[in-house]
Amino acid sequence: MNKPYDKQIKEDIVEGYKGIMDLDLTYVEEKLKKQLTEQHMKDIANYKEEQYNLEPRLRYENTIERVRKIHLFDIEERRKRNEIQIEERRKYNEIYNSRLKTK
Repeated sequence: MNKPYDKQIKEDIVEGYKGIMDLDLTYVEEKLKKQLTEQHMKDIANYKEEQYNLEPRLRYENTIERVRKIHLFDIEERRKRNEIQIEERRKYNEIYNSRLKTK
């Protein structure tokens, strides 16, 4: 279901890096796109250098990404617990309903 403008939109987005968000050039004049892209790449290079100079415990991957991974793990565990509870409830209902039918 690719529409003609989908490709154009994807081409107008320059990927970011960890703490730097993507650069959307969709509604930017063509003459400015190259300059903005270069500046974006410089920003990413500066960010990498700043991160390298930080103590490891203060770096993005050891703070924000670590917390994000913990949240994703928590969400997955919660989903598993819910599935177990649903299955236990279904079994209980089957047993309860089968007892009603025998009476």
